[in-house]
Amino acid sequence: MGLKKLIKNRISGEWKNIFNHNVEQLERKQEENQTSHKATNKRIDNLVLASGGDSPNEVTDARSDTQGNAFETLKGRLDSEQTWNVRALKDANELIAQQRIEINRLNGTIEELYESTGGATDIYVSAERGNDKTGDGTEEKPFKTIQEAVNTLPFLSSVRFYIHVEPGSYLEDVVVDGVNANAIVIVATNNDTTDAVIQPTGVYVRSIQFNACQAYCRVRGLSQTDVANSRGYFIHFIGSAYGAVDNCYAKQNTKNLNNSNFRFQEEYRCFVWDRTNGNIYGTGISNQKYAISSMFTGIVRVTNDVKGSSNNIVYYARGAIVFVGAEKYRQLDGSQMSWISYGGQVFDL
Repeated sequence: MGLKKLIKNRISGEWKNIFNHNVEQLERKQEENQTSHKATNKRIDNLVLASGGDSPNEVTDARSDTQGNAFETLKGRLDSEQTWNVRALKDANELIAQQRIEINRLNGTIEELYESTGGATDIYVSAERGNDKTGDGTEEKPFKTIQEAVNTLPFLSSVRFYIHVEPGSYLEDVVVDGVNANAIVIVATNNDTTDAVIQPTGVYVRSIQFNACQAYCRVRGLSQTDVANSRGYFIHFIGSAYGAVDNCYAKQNTKNLNNSNFRFQEEYRCFVWDRTNGNIYGTGISNQKYAISSMFTGIVRVTNDVKGSSNNIVYYARGAIVFVGAEKYRQLDGSQMSWISYGGQVFDL
């Protein structure tokens, strides 16, 4: 501080002693304050300069957040960040709770579709009454097309699905693709009152394909139509668990059809089991280029109540097997009873 003591006796000695004492006290206090300032500065250095910075600006920077917002005090910045953290934690907890609800709902759906013991779901189709936009598949509000009904099937289910099709003309190439279920049955609503061996059932469909369906797949009471505009088959099972045909009518002449859009090398094949095992019974088949085909490890059994005539090739086995009834009981005929290739076989039962 640069304070000086009195060194001359121009005033009383008592006053000089008091004055000098005071000066000594001030100098001692100044030294103490300097020591305290050094300790305080060191604490500040430890708080805001320990990261490596050596500028007083670090003290100012400590009052700014990562978004560049400046606060009047460091406490203000810390309080703001704590408030944000509390709010973020609350939002995160609410999101976790909502996700827990969604997970429980999803688990319930999976249990219902996959782990349940089954049950049956009925879906209705009507070419006359149906509507694909406003219909919901109930008997009162049916769909208009079979494909729309198929599109409502879940990918995974343990339910048996029955698609009930009213009499009418369905000029569509239906594809059931990759459905895993207990069963998928497309059946005419008048199936119990028709005999497809004798006459058309009144439910006309261009084609139906079951592709990679892990389910018992079956068609009942359908009649072949519009073959020239089809995909080259009537009923086609490919890579599916099982395929059954019952009470279907296929007697439109396909022997002279040649269409580059057909699936099988421009040739029409009526009923096809491709990499699929299955069965056909109670069905009328006539005037077909290929009546029944089993391909690429497929195995199909043909019962003796399958009837028809004037077919070109009755049984076609390409690397696959066809089981037929004893010759004396057969009622399905054609100009060539069997054609085998790639080790295929046609066996009499």
